Amino acid sequence: MPSADYFLTSPSDDTRRALSAAFQEHGFEVTTSPDGSWAVARGNATLTAFVGAWAGRRRQRLVYAVRFFDHQGTPVARFERESGAGVMGGAIGVSRSNDVFTEVSAAVAERLHQQGHLVSWVRGA
Repeated sequence: MPSADYFLTSPSDDTRRALSAAFQEHGFEVTTSPDGSWAVARGNATLTAFVGAWAGRRRQRLVYAVRFFDHQGTPVARFERESGAGVMGGAIGVSRSNDVFTEVSAAVAERLHQQGHLVSWVRGA
């Protein structure tokens, strides 16, 4: 399961708002789950179910997750692409889901760095 760990400067609400805004800049809606994690999603599920990857890059339904935890005193936000992400779009959809994940994870890291909220980041396999 591909992931990107963002090591943040603080666990503050400002840092979380900046992270949420960075995803929203790429057309994602951020929804908080009862456990504090986020669902990060964009696209249209109905359209994707009917036409698959042909729904297009911006309209294909893509759902990722962000989980928050502490690593040796440093707050971490883990952005992850769960297995099966993009599967409604078939093989093309899965490939697109991976491509979008790679692009967005790097862009979010850059945005957080520019705003002073990022210590470092690591992309996992």
